[in-house]
Amino acid sequence: MPTASVLESTPTNLEPVNPDLLYDVDDGLIEPREINVLVIEGDDNDFRIVGKTLQLMAAFRANTVHARDLAAARNITGEREFDVVLIDSCLAMDTGACAIRDPGGRVGSAALVLLTDMADQDVRKIALKAGAIHCLDKNQLNPVLLETTIRSALHTHALEAKLQDMIVELERANRAKADFFARIGHDLKTPLNAILGYAEMISAQTFGSSKPEKYIETANNIHAGGMHLREILDNLIHFSTNDSSYAEGPLAPVSVNGLAERAVSIVELFAHTRKHNIEVSMLENDVQICCQAPVLTQAVVNILSNAIKYTPESGRIRVTVSCDERCAEIHVQDNGIGMDQCDINVALTPFGRVNLPPEMAQDGTGIGLPIVRDIIASHRGQLDIESSRGNGTKVTLRLPRKASITGRRMSIVRYFGTTCSLS
Repeated sequence: MPTASVLESTPTNLEPVNPDLLYDVDDGLIEPREINVLVIEGDDNDFRIVGKTLQLMAAFRANTVHARDLAAARNITGEREFDVVLIDSCLAMDTGACAIRDPGGRVGSAALVLLTDMADQDVRKIALKAGAIHCLDKNQLNPVLLETTIRSALHTHALEAKLQDMIVELERANRAKADFFARIGHDLKTPLNAILGYAEMISAQTFGSSKPEKYIETANNIHAGGMHLREILDNLIHFSTNDSSYAEGPLAPVSVNGLAERAVSIVELFAHTRKHNIEVSMLENDVQICCQAPVLTQAVVNILSNAIKYTPESGRIRVTVSCDERCAEIHVQDNGIGMDQCDINVALTPFGRVNLPPEMAQDGTGIGLPIVRDIIASHRGQLDIESSRGNGTKVTLRLPRKASITGRRMSIVRYFGTTCSLS
């Protein structure tokens, strides 16, 4: 039977801290750090010695609590936290290993120190296995040795906590990486399978020689699948490199009307397969902006692709170009399913995917909008999204007439970690 649980504070008649033991830092005195110490010790006399030694430490001011047995220690640690736990090696069991594990250990909230009056090296091995890296011989106990040991135990425990946090973060990052590659594999395979299937239909002359329009339709489907694959690969190339092509490159005057027209021509067949009608309204008097035309075209293509994907068949998509003295704007508006503000935040997060109705589920990497945001930001522009559930979406790319590249970059590796901010 275990002895009765007793909670006992350190005696108040211990000798005060000797000022001569304080350490000098720039010829000054260190303010002792306050720590909470639990001493699990079955011998009252040994506890008094340990408690007095704790009070004589220079760098720490110990708030000491005494537990005579393991049951008392469990109750105490369930109610409050401790910085350090000093445990008698002979408590409860010959080795004290169970007592060491229960209050803390490597996964506990306290640094552990084993107190022993045995010289047997096996005690240290058992302590190390149980989680108490530091051991002290009670027969050689003194304030300096105890303080040094506690300081080392606290430091070691802090390092172990950081290591554990890093392990958790690495495991999370590894799961995110595995999920990303599984998603990319699926996203690449889906249009590729469609392309192969349509190509086999043409090769096998499935429709015979009397229906040339069917072969034209099949070729258009192959083209649309190829365009989808190219979109995915272009996004990955832009997103994964540490030296993004849009971060550093020559600027050139580009027609805003021409930019929008090129983007529309790229997605035209994709829109046709979904029976969408794309309306284009250009400037009567075209203007030019100074930019990197290929990457800005990619940004408009990404926006148009989203509009095509998330608008039910036979939808309407309108592309409008406007400008004022300072900025040129390209607006893409659809009558699709729309998003609420929470969905917009998800869509702007790398690899984020908005929850969609089953009939609207689409393949995609979840990096199209983040890439658009980065491209526009690199040109010192602005991305605006207006949308609501069931009422479609309007995206505006606002670009200064006199643009310059900021040199902002993105790395795919960063998004396997905790941050999603641009660098």
